[in-house]
Amino acid sequence: MNLILGTGCAAIGLALVVWATPLSIRYNTWTTGLRERHPNVNPPPTPEWRARNTKIMTLMFRVVGVFLVLLSIMYLLPLIVTKPH
Repeated sequence: MNLILGTGCAAIGLALVVWATPLSIRYNTWTTGLRERHPNVNPPPTPEWRARNTKIMTLMFRVVGVFLVLLSIMYLLPLIVTKPH
């Protein structure tokens, strides 16, 4: 079970680290579309804020990706280090 969890976390974490920028651009486009359709809830961001939001979301995706990679190391390390009886 640890092998499956470890490899899954590693794959998702690496994907988040590698594709953080395209994911943040798509997320920002999606939220901007929601804000344009419902401006009474939250007004659409200015172009400067859109660029800042993209940078923030890129950083957040990468932090979560690194966390998942470290979590996968925690799951996989006992499988590698254990000595056979």
